[in-house]
Amino acid sequence: MRKVIFFILSTILLVVMADVILGYWSISYVKNHHLPGRYQPLDKLIKDVDTDILLIGNSLIQNGLNPQILEDSLGMTCYNGGIAGQGLDFFETMVDCALQRYTPRIVVLAFRPEEMGENVGAGLYEVLRPYYHTGYGSIDEHFDNVSPSERFLLKSSLYRFNIVWARILIYSLFDRTEYTSNGFYESKVPSVFPVIRTIDKVDTAVKWKMDCMERIIQKCQKRGIKLCVCFPPSLLKFPCTPVPCAAAVENLCKRYGVSCFMDYVNQDFLDAPELFSDNAHLNINGANVYSRLMASRLLRLTVNVER
Repeated sequence: MRKVIFFILSTILLVVMADVILGYWSISYVKNHHLPGRYQPLDKLIKDVDTDILLIGNSLIQNGLNPQILEDSLGMTCYNGGIAGQGLDFFETMVDCALQRYTPRIVVLAFRPEEMGENVGAGLYEVLRPYYHTGYGSIDEHFDNVSPSERFLLKSSLYRFNIVWARILIYSLFDRTEYTSNGFYESKVPSVFPVIRTIDKVDTAVKWKMDCMERIIQKCQKRGIKLCVCFPPSLLKFPCTPVPCAAAVENLCKRYGVSCFMDYVNQDFLDAPELFSDNAHLNINGANVYSRLMASRLLRLTVNVER
C-alpha cells in the first residue's frame, strides 16, 4: 500500500514539476518568438505592429482589404489585423493590445451585418490563452473573469499552452496557409463562382455587443484616432435591409460622428460574383477592387494625408 501511495505522490510531483518547467519555457518562447501558421498575424498584431493604419476584424477583412493598395494610395503604412473566426469582444481586445503600445492614425473596423445579433458567436477567445499574464492587460482582464473551473485550468501550463504546441506541430506538418508580411491573406479565385445565398432570419442587436462597440469608439476618439467602420461586401440576401444589427451600429456611429459604410448592400459587388471566393469572402480580385474603394474613402476622411 505504501508503494502505491509513494508511486501516486511521485507521479503527481513529477507532473507538477513538468508543468512548472513547461510554463517558464512556454512563456519565454511566446515572448521571444513569433508563433507560426494561423497564429502569425495575431502574434504580430499583439507584439509588433506600429503602422499608421490598422485593420481590425475577422476573415472578412483579412481576405477583403489589401494593405498594399491602401499604402500606395494614402502614403501611410498599413497592417491587416483581421483574425478568422473572431467576434466583437476579441476585436476590442486587439484594439486594446495595439493601443497599449502605440497610437495608429486610422483604425478600420469591419464585421458582418449580423455581428451584433445574439445568435452570432463571440469568437474563439481561447487562442489568447498563451498571452495570459505576459503583459497584456486586456487579455488578463478577460481571463481573470472566466468561470472558476476555467481559472483553475489556466494555472496549468499544459492546459494553457497546449494550443500553441499542437498548432506548431500541425502547421509544420500540414498547414500551408500563407499570409503576406502585412497580414493580408490572398483568397484564390474559384473555378466556379458562388451564387447569392438567402439568409432567412436576422436578430436585433444585443446590449453587451453594442456596449463593446461603443467602448471601441470611445477609446479611439480619446486617443485622437480616426475610426472607420464598414460592413464588407458579400453575396448574401437578407430578409430586410438594412439588417437591424447593422442599422444599430450605423446609428451609434452617427451619434459619435464615425464614418460607417454599409457595403453588404453594395449592388456593384452583388452583381459581380466573380469577385468572391464564397458567399461571404472576396477573392484577391475582389479584395483589390474593395481596397481601392476604401482607399478613396479614407483619403476623403483624413485631413492630413501624407502623399
